[in-house]
Amino acid sequence: MTKALIKIKDFIFQNKVAVMFLVLSVLGVLVSGQPVNGILLELLTRLGRNGILVISLIIPVITGMGLNFSITVGAMATQVGVFFAMYLIQMYYPQCPPLLIFLLALSFALPLSILFGFFIGNMLNSMKGSEMIGGLILGYFSDGLYQLFFLYIIGGIIPIVNKNLLINTGIGVKNTIELSPTKKFSGLKYAIDGLWRLQLVDFIKFIFLIAVLYAVFRWFRDGKKFGKLPKQILTFVAVTGILSLISFFPPVAAYLKNIRIPVVTYALILLMCWFTNWFLQTRIGQNMRAVGQNRAVANSAGINVDKTRLTAIIISTAIASFGQLIYLQNIGVLTTYGAHLNVGLFSIAALLVGGASVYKASVGQAILGVLLFHTLFIVSPLAGQTLMNNAMIGEYFRVFVCYGVIAMSLAMHVWSKRKA
Repeated sequence: MTKALIKIKDFIFQNKVAVMFLVLSVLGVLVSGQPVNGILLELLTRLGRNGILVISLIIPVITGMGLNFSITVGAMATQVGVFFAMYLIQMYYPQCPPLLIFLLALSFALPLSILFGFFIGNMLNSMKGSEMIGGLILGYFSDGLYQLFFLYIIGGIIPIVNKNLLINTGIGVKNTIELSPTKKFSGLKYAIDGLWRLQLVDFIKFIFLIAVLYAVFRWFRDGKKFGKLPKQILTFVAVTGILSLISFFPPVAAYLKNIRIPVVTYALILLMCWFTNWFLQTRIGQNMRAVGQNRAVANSAGINVDKTRLTAIIISTAIASFGQLIYLQNIGVLTTYGAHLNVGLFSIAALLVGGASVYKASVGQAILGVLLFHTLFIVSPLAGQTLMNNAMIGEYFRVFVCYGVIAMSLAMHVWSKRKA
């Protein structure tokens, strides 16, 4: 019994941030009085919308570069790509299918994000030890160039024939670009989310089936021995199996019937999780781990430290660019001058809420962080209204949580380094 209590105590201490936010989330749900199915619907929407953005932070953390505030630049690259995609579509193919618009925007955004990541990585290599501050400042600097590009260069220097996306003067892009389909033009909204949707109960059964098939595949591949199956796979099969059994009860199915899951979007999130874990097991990924643990030792072992760090930033920026495109196709509106501003801040806060730190992060912590962080975002206004008769209290609490968790993580990082 004593050993069990010690293990529980150690687990709580090691995951104290996630546990604290889990408690806050549960209390917020209870106090707000919102129906659970409504919260769950909004939460699953936000997970699909923001999941890839948070996952993009993992590789730089493993490489020892801390929290990559410069993913904001990847978001800007996507917004440039979306603008030009919408411009070309409205000019030449007004009724283009949303998926083709998505792919066209991606074809603009990915090369730009890789190029921007190359410049950012080289800059951060020249400021080792201060990457987070450098990334933050680079984000602000890039935002200035971005504003100049969209406010003056578009229409002012680069001639634009299609005036639908410009302000009345003909110089500068509109503050908002509608991505939803209209009678005249097709749009980007739900380009991925709308491909295939399933009710939540059916989605759970589908995931359980996939998990079982994968476990059987691994069982055959590993010589028909259950002992070789990873615990994560067995746990996932067990959890999805239990949820599937629960979903068979008619009251549960009726309660959750209005919740529909965008299957392709979630498949892309799972694919990005798999890619991150797979990549970190490759030779380059192991080099990144070595650099993250000790740059001097990694350099002595023959690892090109600067090139490894540069690769980490390029990959992170490219993934963030893709994640921002998933975000925009879900929202359905491009706020030209503001959609990217909080990308880095909210993604980093979500990762830290999941139990990650400046020097350690995982896919599981990223997903858990999105769920906990956005649960508080959903329930805090109504909780503030219930407790203080003022919904703005909840808004202030959300801002406090966002900045507070980042400040606490950075303070703990500095304290740990001094202690070491």
